[in-house]
Amino acid sequence: MKKVLTEVDENTLVIHCGDYLYHGPRNPLPEGYDPMALADFLGKLSNRIIGVRGNCDSEIDLSLVGQEDAPSARSLLINDLELFVTHGHKNYRFPNDRGLVISGHTHISRLSSNDGLIFLNPGSPSLPKDETGGSYGIIDFRKQTVSLKNLEGLELHVLPF
Repeated sequence: MKKVLTEVDENTLVIHCGDYLYHGPRNPLPEGYDPMALADFLGKLSNRIIGVRGNCDSEIDLSLVGQEDAPSARSLLINDLELFVTHGHKNYRFPNDRGLVISGHTHISRLSSNDGLIFLNPGSPSLPKDETGGSYGIIDFRKQTVSLKNLEGLELHVLPF
């Protein structure tokens, strides 16, 4: 998370797709994983995080990171761009026919478009299940693009919106 945040400034909004602290029972613990330090780090960022609840988020975890009221899905309007954010483990009907749908859950990065909708799964910076070595997404409102990047900041894919 710290590496991802080096690309952006302190005013950047962080959209989190859930599973803040718990990595799930089927994933190995990453080397150096420190959930207490991560909880403290995310808690200090809580005023910049707009997030949703993941399938591995407990109430205590969410309270530690300042996201105790996180819904399982949410719609946002930012600079005329409709966003729908969900963890991705439940099926939701997307409320719009245009905009950006952001989900996580699979830890497999994806950026695609179909009939006015852009779909972004930023993957995972810490537990990737694809060949990226860790990835994240950036929504750039100045350039009007959505991009998928690896942890070295290399742009893997970009789409206009």
